[in-house]
Amino acid sequence: MLERRITEDAGVYSHEFFLAAGECNAESMMPLPLLVNRLIRVATEHANLMNVGYARFAPEGRGWVLTKLAIEMQRYPRVNDNYTIKSWIEVASKLLSFRNFAIFCNGEVVGYVRSEWAMIDMNTRKLTDLSSIKELAESARPDVPCLMAPPSRISPVKQGRTGNYTFAYCDVDFNRHVNTVRYIERLMDQWPMEHYDRYLVTRFEIVFMRECHYGATVNITVDDADVHDCRAEISDGMVAHCRARFKFSELKK
Repeated sequence: MLERRITEDAGVYSHEFFLAAGECNAESMMPLPLLVNRLIRVATEHANLMNVGYARFAPEGRGWVLTKLAIEMQRYPRVNDNYTIKSWIEVASKLLSFRNFAIFCNGEVVGYVRSEWAMIDMNTRKLTDLSSIKELAESARPDVPCLMAPPSRISPVKQGRTGNYTFAYCDVDFNRHVNTVRYIERLMDQWPMEHYDRYLVTRFEIVFMRECHYGATVNITVDDADVHDCRAEISDGMVAHCRARFKFSELKK
């Protein structure tokens, strides 16, 4: 059995995974987009367990959206490693739910994640009030440590090298807008393989501002004047869809 779900208590949820060879990147490690995919999966499972997930709110025309994400990794799981992702809600406000994660590999903490989620009306695309969802406050675990800084403010990327991309069928999810992971893949593809052979993403941040849809052609601008601290933006040329920040460290061989 390659996966196992564990519920430690009402506030902390765990899921164990196995990293297969076919899931690894060119450096035989867990790729950042796969990690984000797993984080969303664990968050979804925990939300369902808490009865604050899709099954409850979809009939009301409401749904969760990820607004901000910050990841810090000391190292990534490697091929054939077992790893565990634990998740908990730190606190919820009127408009945002703050969910944290810890990543363990072979029993050792290798990273932390902070994320911000909002609930929107699927028809109007406007934020809805979370204060009436009692399960969020009742399950919050502000006592569980998340040993990393929260997401920072990412300034607009006004200069740098620019490319473009047209979102295609496989970029779109069941909501018929671009999948979260696809944004990250498009951003990471702005560097060649040789860059990742030399550098490791030790901190990644992204803020989502405006949805992209099938067929949209976007500009991708990268400011990597400082190779260790880079910023990137996906926009339509006028308005930003998302902004990201990559912190790179020398990859230890």
